[in-house]
Amino acid sequence: MSIDYTLLVQIVLFVALWLVLKRLWFDPALRVIRERTARSEGAVREARAIQAEAERLRAEHAAGLDQAKGEAHTEMQEMLRQAEAEQQRLIAEARAEAQRTLSDVRAQVADEVAGARLGLRDSAGEIARIVAQKILGRPA
Repeated sequence: MSIDYTLLVQIVLFVALWLVLKRLWFDPALRVIRERTARSEGAVREARAIQAEAERLRAEHAAGLDQAKGEAHTEMQEMLRQAEAEQQRLIAEARAEAQRTLSDVRAQVADEVAGARLGLRDSAGEIARIVAQKILGRPA
């Protein structure tokens, strides 16, 4: 193989074509690739930031739910204690009212029994006289 001027022309044409292609094709293509890479990395960073924010919000929400459940449980326990106290109060009032009613009824029955005894005592003489008349067959 012999080296002549055509090889030099080919080398010059290759370098010229390489420079033209570098300026018109390779540099813009590499710039587009770098921009896409930068946008992709930015989007990935943004997605990670959004994911971290979502995780933080989820944790806050879970903590808020736990706190609300705790408060609701505490309120429910307090309401139950109040209801039990109210129930005990109502039962005590009902028992007191029942005792008062029972005392009133006992007093009324005692009065009626005393009245009936007095009535029987008053009537006992009359009844004895009527029984004696019936037995003896004559007026007493």
